[in-house]
Amino acid sequence: MAESATDKSAQKSASLLEKLNLQERGWKFYAAASIPPIVVASLALWYYSSSRDGETGASKDDKKKGKRKAKKSKKSTKAADESTAASSAAAGGSAADAAAGASGSVDKPATTSVGGDDEESPESMTDAQIAALDNVALKKLAQSLKSRGNKFFQARRYPKAIELYTQALRFDKDPVFYSNRAACYAAESDHDQVIADCTSALKLEPRYVKALMRRAQANESTERFRDSLYDFTTACILEDFNNTLAATSAERVLKKLAEAEARERIEKREPRLPSKSFISGYLNSFRSCGDEAIAADGEQLGEADTLYNEALSFVALQDYAKGITSIDKAVAAIEEAGTTDGVLRADDIYSLSG
Repeated sequence: MAESATDKSAQKSASLLEKLNLQERGWKFYAAASIPPIVVASLALWYYSSSRDGETGASKDDKKKGKRKAKKSKKSTKAADESTAASSAAAGGSAADAAAGASGSVDKPATTSVGGDDEESPESMTDAQIAALDNVALKKLAQSLKSRGNKFFQARRYPKAIELYTQALRFDKDPVFYSNRAACYAAESDHDQVIADCTSALKLEPRYVKALMRRAQANESTERFRDSLYDFTTACILEDFNNTLAATSAERVLKKLAEAEARERIEKREPRLPSKSFISGYLNSFRSCGDEAIAADGEQLGEADTLYNEALSFVALQDYAKGITSIDKAVAAIEEAGTTDGVLRADDIYSLSG
């Protein structure tokens, strides 16, 4: 019984192993059979899609080339048409000129255009041609001239920049053009022209701070300190005292103005004596102005002593101007004699003359 049970278990395990072996062999077989076709299909799909993309790119390039050729053909056709029209116009013009010569003269209207290479230069335009332009054309031409002037100003070619700003003013009286031209004059130290142009700009725009500052600097350079101080102060007020340059310049010019005013008053002041009270106080600070010179018996006082006595009498009367005149004459008499011999009050004369 034991042996039969053992045989049965052995047979069961053997059949189980056979089934497992068959299953393992079947998996490997199916895997080996299915993988190659999948790989081949993938490669075929990739090749097909890449070939389609190449064909699409080639067709796009062909389309672009076709468009370019069409554009070139249109341009050539248009150029041919224009040349034909120009030749016909020239023929018509020559015929018209011949007819005009036969009939006398033809009034050709003057045409003026804005911009373009073949158009008339703004500098060569007459006043009549400028007057015929509208505001848009005037401003456009003025701005073009101003832009050219700016380039010459940056290149420090000030005469040419001045010329272009002047031409721009023919088309438009813009305060900026006056101010820019004033900057050119300032670079050339032509301060009078700076003042004139800035004044013109301020007539058009009274709150134009840049023109105020330039005129103030020009006035300072020409020592018109009062006018310069006025402009700097106005600039400070217009900008709520936030303009540091204007504030410091106003202080500097105020100091110069005060010094100039003081110097002028001192130079023009006429010399005059101090007040009588001052002179009296000064003389009374001494014990005495001196004693009168008295001649010895049978002798006469010299010129210096006589003038000294005369000065003492004027001082007593508080007529100090005449007293100073007399004492100066007494000193002159001593110096002319070259000696103090014979002068009784020589020391008092020099003391009184101070």
